[in-house]
Amino acid sequence: MSKKQHDKMMQDLQRLLSKQNFQSKEEMEKFLDQLKGQAIPEFEPEASTPEEKAQRLVHEAREVGLNLESDKKVFSALKLDPDCVEAFEFMGDFAMSALQRLIFYRNGMNAGRKKLGVEFFKENMGRFWTIAETRPFMRCMMNYAMSLHDLDEPGAALNILMEMIRLNPTDNQGVRDFIFVYSLEVSKFEIFDQVAALYPTDQSAFTVFTKALYSFKKEGDTPAGREAVETARQINNHVVTLLLSKKELPPQEEYFERGAKNEAVYYAHLAREAWQKTPGAIQWLNAIYLKK
Repeated sequence: MSKKQHDKMMQDLQRLLSKQNFQSKEEMEKFLDQLKGQAIPEFEPEASTPEEKAQRLVHEAREVGLNLESDKKVFSALKLDPDCVEAFEFMGDFAMSALQRLIFYRNGMNAGRKKLGVEFFKENMGRFWTIAETRPFMRCMMNYAMSLHDLDEPGAALNILMEMIRLNPTDNQGVRDFIFVYSLEVSKFEIFDQVAALYPTDQSAFTVFTKALYSFKKEGDTPAGREAVETARQINNHVVTLLLSKKELPPQEEYFERGAKNEAVYYAHLAREAWQKTPGAIQWLNAIYLKK
């Protein structure tokens, strides 16, 4: 099941729960227990609101792929709901240029802000993503930030990503990874420190390797930096080879496993350029690697 299919299932579950009239938490838990192992029912189209019909059309468009039929479904979705975040997200996902992606994701993000409303933001600050209806908005935010970065606006991208951390400090989307890399690209060490302090127990390969780059860029060759590289290599020994390589990287997978090569591919796609553009960093990393 893809991430977007999972989100659709969560939306269907949320709609199902909203139709119930629970009198207590225990009643809801009993109802959920009865659903275990069963498919989440889908509501009949005529019983859906225009917003729900629009969302369903976009999900159907994803199932048929990018073609004339999917285009018709997405445009029909926007006729039903001009603020359909999922429709803008779909168009951004299949846009042909970084500028087009930027425009579509920005439109989706703005539509999400409008649809959710100011009070929703105030009441649910810190809980975004755990609420299924926020996920299309959060995905548009993420992709908008990445599009800004692709268009050489890392500072603007950081502003969006920092807002995302405030909205969802649990960070289900891995926003901190992008903040770490982007902040180093523009030497915003204070932002790196601020976000790293929020996750003191994070010992993922991504975080430890990027902390090694942080150490070298800020202080040069130090024992602490070399130790960070050695620690990171123990977590994932595939990363250094990809960072040192000049070959085209393998394609990313939707999910990765800790310590596996697909995790290293994810890291290299996001951080290799930052390593390569930091004067002396690749040579420093290679020297440590050769001493293994």
